[in-house]
Amino acid sequence: MKFLKGITAGVFSISLLIAPAMPPSFMGAAMRVEATSTQMKPVYASIETNAYTTRSSKSKRVMTIPYGVRLERTAVNSSWSQIRYKGRTGWVASRDLVEIKKTEVMDAKKALTLYASRSTKSKAVTKVPAAKQVTRLAVNKSWSQVKYGSKTGWVASSQLKARYVKENFAPRSYQLKEEAPLLSTYTTSGTTFTSIPKETIVASAERYNSWYKVTFNKKTGWVNGKYLTAYKAPTDAVSVAKQLFGSAAKVESDNTIYIISSSVYAIVGSGSSSIEKGNQDAYTKLAKVIVARHGGDSGQLASYMWNARPGQKYAAGVNLGKFRITMHPSGGAMVTW
Repeated sequence: MKFLKGITAGVFSISLLIAPAMPPSFMGAAMRVEATSTQMKPVYASIETNAYTTRSSKSKRVMTIPYGVRLERTAVNSSWSQIRYKGRTGWVASRDLVEIKKTEVMDAKKALTLYASRSTKSKAVTKVPAAKQVTRLAVNKSWSQVKYGSKTGWVASSQLKARYVKENFAPRSYQLKEEAPLLSTYTTSGTTFTSIPKETIVASAERYNSWYKVTFNKKTGWVNGKYLTAYKAPTDAVSVAKQLFGSAAKVESDNTIYIISSSVYAIVGSGSSSIEKGNQDAYTKLAKVIVARHGGDSGQLASYMWNARPGQKYAAGVNLGKFRITMHPSGGAMVTW
C-alpha cells in the first residue's frame, strides 16, 4: 500500500511540473470577473438618464429614461443596474435610480411570539417583548410577517400597533387645497420655511406617515397631507394655457389662444405660434401650451425658442422635429408647424 501511495504522489508531482502554466493575462481576467446579482425591485429615475447595451457609457445607447418614471430593476453589477422599461432592457448607472419601497414600523402591544408560518401551531421563531419595535414585511389576511432583529416570522396583526410608515415612490404631483406651511420636519413643531399658496402644484417622492416631502421656491421641507390633493395635469392646450397664464389666457371662437398681459404677449394659432414679449419663464410656459396641442418635448422647444430671439444663435431659424423656430420680426420668437 505504501508503495502504491509513493507512486501516486510521484506521478502527481511530475504532472504539476510538466503542466503548462496559466497565462498571466488569463489569470488577470479571471480575477476581474464581477458577479451580477439578480434584484427584481421597482425603482424610479431620479434624473433623466440613459440606458446602454453594456455597463459602459461608451457602449451603444438603448434609450433615454425620463425623470421620475417607474422602472423594473432586474440585476445589479458593480455600480450599474440592469433595468426594463416599456419592454426594452438596458444598463443604467445605479446612482441615477431610487428604490421604491415602503417601510412599516410597528410596536408590539404586548409580549408576543413570532411563528414560522401563519399558525400558532407552527414552530416558534423568537419572542418579542412588549413595546418593542418590529418591521412589517408583508400582510396576509389577519397575519403580518415581521422582522425583529435578525429573525423573521408571523404574528397576528391585531397584536401590533402602527408607529410610523416611511415610503419612497415614483414622483407624484399634488395641488394645494389651501395655503400650507412648508416645515423643516414631519411634525407640527418644525420650523416654518415658508408658506405655499393655494392651488400651487408640487411634486413629492417621499412620505412619512401623513407628511410629504416637497420643494417650493428652492426650499425643501414637509407638508401635511391634509393640505394636498392628487393632481393630474391637463392635456388640452386651452386648459394648460389657463393653468399657466391664468386670466391672461383668452380663447377665440377659432380656438386661437391669446396670452396678453403687461409682461407677456403671445399667440397660439392653428398653424403657428409667436411670442413678442416675455421673460424666459413665459417662453417655458408657452412651449408647454404648444406641446399640449401638437406634441413634442416642451423643455427642448422652450430652449430653442429662447435662443431664436433677435441676436441669438437660432435667430436665422432652426428645425426641431415638426417645428420650425425663427425670430419674430417684432422681437421674440415664432414657431410654425
